[in-house]
Amino acid sequence: MHSQHIFINRRKELDVLNAYKERCELGDRINIALFGLRRVGKTELYLKFRELNKNKGPVIPYLNLQRIVPDVANFSRHFCAQLLRAFASRKEEVGETHTMEDLLLLASKLGDVEAREIKNLANLLARRKIDADAILNLTFSLPQRIADEHDIKIIFILDEFQEILNVHRDVLKIMRGVTEKQARVSYWVAGSVFSLFEEIFGFKNPFFGQFKRMELENFDRPSSYELLESLLSFDLFDIHKRTIYNFTGGQPYYITAVCERLIQEYAVTKEIDEEVVRFSIAQELFGETGKINEHFEYFLDVSLSKFTNKDIYKKILFYLAEKPANLTNVSSHLLKPSGEVHTYMKALLRTDLVIKEDKVYRIREPLFAFWIRRIYLGLEKDALLEKETVKKILADLEEKYLWASSELGRAKEYEVKAKLEEMLGVKLENRVSEDGQLEFDLAGERENTAYIVEIKWRNSPASYKDMDKFLEKVKSSKFASKNKKLYFVSRGGFTEQASKLASKFDVELLRKI
Repeated sequence: MHSQHIFINRRKELDVLNAYKERCELGDRINIALFGLRRVGKTELYLKFRELNKNKGPVIPYLNLQRIVPDVANFSRHFCAQLLRAFASRKEEVGETHTMEDLLLLASKLGDVEAREIKNLANLLARRKIDADAILNLTFSLPQRIADEHDIKIIFILDEFQEILNVHRDVLKIMRGVTEKQARVSYWVAGSVFSLFEEIFGFKNPFFGQFKRMELENFDRPSSYELLESLLSFDLFDIHKRTIYNFTGGQPYYITAVCERLIQEYAVTKEIDEEVVRFSIAQELFGETGKINEHFEYFLDVSLSKFTNKDIYKKILFYLAEKPANLTNVSSHLLKPSGEVHTYMKALLRTDLVIKEDKVYRIREPLFAFWIRRIYLGLEKDALLEKETVKKILADLEEKYLWASSELGRAKEYEVKAKLEEMLGVKLENRVSEDGQLEFDLAGERENTAYIVEIKWRNSPASYKDMDKFLEKVKSSKFASKNKKLYFVSRGGFTEQASKLASKFDVELLRKI
């Protein structure tokens, strides 16, 4: 990620952080919990804030918990090292602090309080049996002692904060007990695993109500276009920008990856057309050197790294990549009892790969689901060299996966929904059957009649097969025995065979709403 570009859509967030910093300087204690999916720019935002406030205002230590071994000794040593280095760097350049000896030396240069506390820490860590409570109490007490001694404020940034759960079973309780009355020290944390973050800050846990929550989202359309323009030295037509935005969903890392591929292509072709744009997207998503592909591989590997039986979890993910499913479906697929599978699903929910809504499990990010489906369940090696294959892959992605997640899909869905509700006089919503097997784009009921709508937003006409699948789905659903009215919306129109089948079963065809 080019960090200088990430701030195109983060000026508002930087302004908010700076406003909170000013309140900290005036004596308020402001704790912040920054949420956001991986690669959305949380780390870059905090580091940019830190860089802009270097050597002025509060001392701002930064520690990424994912980059250390998460045990009490390592956490404590790295926490204290980053704290002392941030303070010392106000006066002179400070090198890395790799060992306890380095830390003792650095502390002795800073003052008596630092030297005494770090010596106490060294003694605690040198014991044969580690006293975790004593070590963590000393660790979390040190920032306030330094702040008091030197009359300063401290904003301690802890990145990938969910990893702190691996340090010690009581780490949150100890941290809360020590830090809640520290007037000069604020903690700004970030996390990419939503389920664990919710667990940390939930109402039953120590930090409930103690942190202001901020969520870092994908770029909107104007900011995505601005990012594109800042990354490329040549102009793109709006249609190409729209294609990139729709496929990436405004995710800044994905946009950057596609742009880097386009730069390579432009160096050879000296021009960019829609085919080159789509080919570049496919290469980044599925090619061996594609950055989105590498990111998904890493995400999958890291998320499953703590599991001993990775194969069973992969099997579940591959199944959910095909379609959402409930616990019974997953158990049947694995041929295992539901109690055992429930344990697997709970573990997957904690990785953030999967979310659960109304008893139905699905993969959180539609693009990731599609990637799994293609990489592990059907994309032949070297298939991306064939332009026709790329067309088919991206058409499938556009229709089945991006509809639900892209701004275009949401906007069109809302527009279609609003107009149909007005036309039919019934409230409509997306419906998933309780077993997760059937999904209707829009459905609603009024006066004992069900209104069911299928939507195809691709450019090509809806086929006989599309119509037949819709009718089969209705026949297999709870609507089968009810009075019903069926509607099929297709931007690309309908084939003759599809129209005949629709007429036979009283499906009303709608092209423009």
